[in-house]
This record gives sequence, C-alpha cells and structure tokens, in this order.
Amino acid sequence: MKILPLILFSFLLTVAGLAKVHGPICQWYDSPTNSMAIHWVEEKTVNVDNQYQLFYAVAGEEVWIKAEISIRDFGDTKSKVFSVDLTNLKANTRYAFKISSDKKSLGKWFFKTAPLKIENEITFVTGGDMFHTRELLDPMNLRAGTESPMFALLGGDLAYANGVDSNKWYDWIDSWSQLAKTPEGLMVPMVVVIGNHEVRGAAYRPNNAPPRSEAPYFYSLFYGLDEGSKFAIDFANYMTIVALDSGHTDNIANQTQWLEKTLNDRRSFPFKFVCYHRPAWGTGVKEDAVEIQRLWSPVFEKHGVHAAFENDHHVYKRTYPLVAGKRDDQKGVVYIGDGSWGVRTRQIAPDWKKKRPFLAFAEANNHLIKVKLKKDELTFEGIKADGVIFDRYSKKIPSHSKE
Repeated sequence: MKILPLILFSFLLTVAGLAKVHGPICQWYDSPTNSMAIHWVEEKTVNVDNQYQLFYAVAGEEVWIKAEISIRDFGDTKSKVFSVDLTNLKANTRYAFKISSDKKSLGKWFFKTAPLKIENEITFVTGGDMFHTRELLDPMNLRAGTESPMFALLGGDLAYANGVDSNKWYDWIDSWSQLAKTPEGLMVPMVVVIGNHEVRGAAYRPNNAPPRSEAPYFYSLFYGLDEGSKFAIDFANYMTIVALDSGHTDNIANQTQWLEKTLNDRRSFPFKFVCYHRPAWGTGVKEDAVEIQRLWSPVFEKHGVHAAFENDHHVYKRTYPLVAGKRDDQKGVVYIGDGSWGVRTRQIAPDWKKKRPFLAFAEANNHLIKVKLKKDELTFEGIKADGVIFDRYSKKIPSHSKE
C-alpha cells in the first residue's frame, strides 16, 4: 500500500511568512484520565518571535480556557518547542483546542481523556522503528488512527534522526499530526520510549550508555523525561505501562532496582506492561539483549507483567509466555514486537522455529500491534497497513489478579 502525504488540514503552516509550524501532537506522560500535553515546533527561518495562544474547552460546550504555554529550544537548532500541559481535566471526556499566532488561526483539534475504569473494552496500538521513508511511515500512521485506539505506545526509533537531523523530526511530527486521527476526529496521544536512533551514533551501549545530551531532540520535544527515559504511567488503577531505556542513555543495570520497586508498587494493577527498544528475546536477525534477559526478565516474571513490548529488529515476533526463556502458559511473560512500523524489514532465518523454540510466531512485515483489554481478557493483534490481521493471541486474566 503506497500513500502520498495527505493534507487534511493546514498542519504545516507559515506564520506571517517567518516560520513553519509542525504539529501539534499530543502526549501522555502523567495521569491520562485527567491530563494532556500538547506540543508543536516552530521551525525558525527568520529570527523573529511569534506569539502563540492556545485555548481549550470540553467539546460542544465552547467555554474556552486559555492555557499557559512553555517555550524551549528544540535541540541545538534555532527552532522552538511550544507546549501546554493541561491538567485537572475530566476523565473519559472529549476536548477541543485551538491554536493561534498573532491573531491568525492555526487550526482546531480534538482529543479524549482516558476512562477511570474498563467498562467494555479499551484499546491501544504499539510499535517502533517508525521512519525510513514517508511512503512507509504514512500508511502506518493512517492505520494507527483508523484503528481508533485510546493512545499509541511508541517504542523508540521514532524519527530516525540519530540526534543530528532535525528535518527528520519535522517530517515525523507532520505525518503523525496529519494522519494519526481516529474516525471520530480525535488526535491519538502518544506515550514515547527512547531507542538507539534517538541518540547520536545510534548508540546501544547497555553497560556504558552515553548521556542524555546525546539525544537532544528526544529530550527537548517531550515532557516527563526530567529524570531520564524510564518512567511509569498509570491509567487509573486498571493498567500501568513501565517504560525503560535499553542501553541508549542509561545503563540497563542502573534501572533494575527502580524497576523492581515500580512494579512492586503497582502489583494490584490488573494489567501490567513494559516497553523498551532492544529485544531480550528476538528472532535472531540481531543479537538478543542478554543483559535484559538476566536483569529485567526475572523482575517481569516476579511481578506478573503480561507483556513486554520490544522493538529494534525490523520484523514481527511474538513469543510464547516465558519464564527463564521457557514456555509457561500460566506464569509466563509474552515478548512481542519487534519494531517494524515504517522501516525496511530484515530477513528471518527460515529455521527460526527450530533454533528459537520460545517463538510462537515470526514474520518479516511492517505492522503495528493492537492491544485490546477487557476486564478478564487480553488480546494482541498484529495488523498491517491495509488492515489485515496476520497474528492474534488472547489470554484470560484470572480474577485474583484484579483484587
């Protein structure tokens, strides 16, 4: 499926002939039931400051509230990131927001906050390794919106900018802002995780990671990263997602104690997921992250993590539920990924079933993973850009895990 970039609204704007505006995009990093962060980037072409305003309201009520805007440098460029951090919102509520500059409207957009509990079913999409070309990226972003998810968990290698190419980020922001919209017209909020191609030199050094300054665009664009790229985001009391840094700006060993405490504090959550970039249990197209197998996997198993979302390898894989690398359908963790959203795929060895018996399914394709949560069931679907579901796995969630 090949698609040219669509122009649904005027998302790439020239403000008073002085600057291009990329975005907006929505991000969750804290309490998705009552908050939303909104970012846009002004690509400077002339050293003149534009004045922006953002107003938001419950959709349909049109009682507009002015939001406070923060401004910061976008990496080492002359461009600026503009953000608002909306808090004290109502759960499970549709909101509208509008942005203007010097009394010129940039547009009007909509988002929805997360519910306080699972009534029937909630869904989200996940994947990573997003952007080799717009021809690969755009159809997948369009598919992400078409699936009408509550949010997207993006597992690293977002813009493939390697910490040096701001133009890749502008393109990535434009594609998401333009295409990742639900049929109901809602923007799809993102939860972002770092990968090696966010870092100068595409660094994967699990025991000697470079500092955060080597990922200037990632850390300057998104919120919630003041203490690094590991964090937990809680959806009321029904789901938690723990994001980890698989050796890109933090050592794997440094995060293990934090991971133990974070999951222990959330042991009562019915649904627990982790997401990071480099796979612990892959298909063999690249080496497995043995440090993660050794240090993190036992913690996942101890605390009943349902799935680890992995990326980086440019293929699709799903393991059986694993304990210590062996199939355990009762207590095991499913490792699913492996990062092939909008990149050229790698070839998997034809004898993968024999060489890697922990794998339940493997295929070289571009995909996203749709996650469906019901009160007593968890389902994963591997979906291609054209909507074809090529893999599906469901698991019942025992009632005792929700106590």
